[in-house]
Amino acid sequence: MLSRFYVIFCVFFFLLITISESELLMFDDFEEAKINRKNWTHGVQANKISWKTKNGHLEILPIGGGAGGAAAFGYGLVEFEKFGLQFDFHPLHDDFGNGSWTGILFRASQDFKFYQLYITPEDGIGTKNYARWYIRNGEENTWKELRDLRTKLPFSLISKQWYTLTLTGKNFKFELYLKKKEDPISQKVMDWTDAKSLHRKGTIGFIADNSRHYYIDNLRLFDRPDEVNLSIEPIDRITTFWGKLKGDN
Repeated sequence: MLSRFYVIFCVFFFLLITISESELLMFDDFEEAKINRKNWTHGVQANKISWKTKNGHLEILPIGGGAGGAAAFGYGLVEFEKFGLQFDFHPLHDDFGNGSWTGILFRASQDFKFYQLYITPEDGIGTKNYARWYIRNGEENTWKELRDLRTKLPFSLISKQWYTLTLTGKNFKFELYLKKKEDPISQKVMDWTDAKSLHRKGTIGFIADNSRHYYIDNLRLFDRPDEVNLSIEPIDRITTFWGKLKGDN
């Protein structure tokens, strides 16, 4: 009996230590009237960023010239290796009334080396209701889609609604989760591993062009992939684990 309670105490203590040692690298709820320049910047090859804050959200604005221009990219200022990223997003419409893609950069650098994720809505153009992954390693001719990784989303994602996206990375394995913002549990979309181990470290970012127009809100970036909340709060994880151990007694 004593040994069982000793094990429970050790596990409980370990979980508390694990939670306390994690670090929130960045948080932004975009409530300020202007972009927080302590968190975000345009690339070194651009003189502006095509974003603004509006009604407590970050608005990624559509711009002309396609997605290849330097002004299309905005970057966070915090570098990381392992990470857990979570934010709410709201696809808007492009100039033709189509649902806009949402474009995320991760382990990105301002010399155009990054991994990239596009979420295409059901009412958009192109490959609808899919997650699509890209890599770039500098010059534009290195920018390519990893077509084998195209994955249909687990539910119909349409524009002008709020969703929560979770992306985690440990070494070179990445996992993607999505949910409607009001839903209690995120659904796993897919995971994949970069066998070439291309980008070990970098920042997060977002991309705009004339067909990308969306809101971002409640962004959290952790230094551990297991710190993002997919269903229950960390203290609830301890309670759940405790209950399971008691039930096994």
